[in-house]
Amino acid sequence: MLDPKVFKAYDVRGVYGTELDEDGAYRIGRAYVEHFEPRTVAVGRDMRVSSPSMAAAVIDGAADGGADVRDLGMVGTEMLYYAVGDGRLEGGICVTASHNPKQYTGMKIVRRGALPVGGESGLLDVRDRAIAGFGESTRRGDVTPVDVWPGFVDKVLSFVDPASITPLRVVVDAANGMAGAMLPPVLARLPIDVVEECFEPDGTFPSHEPNPLLPENREFIVRRAREERADLGVAYDGDADRCFFVDDSGEFVPGDFVTALFAQAMLKK
Repeated sequence: MLDPKVFKAYDVRGVYGTELDEDGAYRIGRAYVEHFEPRTVAVGRDMRVSSPSMAAAVIDGAADGGADVRDLGMVGTEMLYYAVGDGRLEGGICVTASHNPKQYTGMKIVRRGALPVGGESGLLDVRDRAIAGFGESTRRGDVTPVDVWPGFVDKVLSFVDPASITPLRVVVDAANGMAGAMLPPVLARLPIDVVEECFEPDGTFPSHEPNPLLPENREFIVRRAREERADLGVAYDGDADRCFFVDDSGEFVPGDFVTALFAQAMLKK
């Protein structure tokens, strides 16, 4: 199953089983490799119920297309970007539906340099090739499991000096998404008192949908930050490539304001 409408402006997203399934995932993996012709690609997945089989299909398609595949296993999308960029790979695919409800599946796709593949940078070409079908494969690539966790944690911590961080009390809502797996090894090395909420990765999202942009999903982090008298609260989306903040009074901080603060800090470096 591969409904053409699952190809969005910036990624692939659709309802699992009715708009996109393993056959479609195989087709996308193979079409991506045949279009961009990468030698080595990374493939990771989130914790959604359908993601293991969907990632296996993507890996199979990419390998049949002739690329060597580094299988990252269950990782946050940021970790896929790190693996491609830091490892100087030619591309990567993370099987994830990001902030969408539990019935969705999807993919975020990048090329060399971890540059995103979207509607204006090749994704529609991948769509057309995936729907049209393929000829005979000339070479099947190798598939190798790769552990990117230690390198990713070191990379994240390289942006800060832990010794200069003022001890803070922080409430973190992982929304049963990938932040619950990705954050602990980083937080363990920071002088932060963390109140962990919904840290167990669970693709059924028993607590709430992993979309903190929706006001009804922000109510939890606002309430908990106030109850804990925290210095700040942080709420992540499903694949942990975005997070949103509330301040010490429990007020939501707009994303453009946070982006400006981060930009100021990075430019100083």
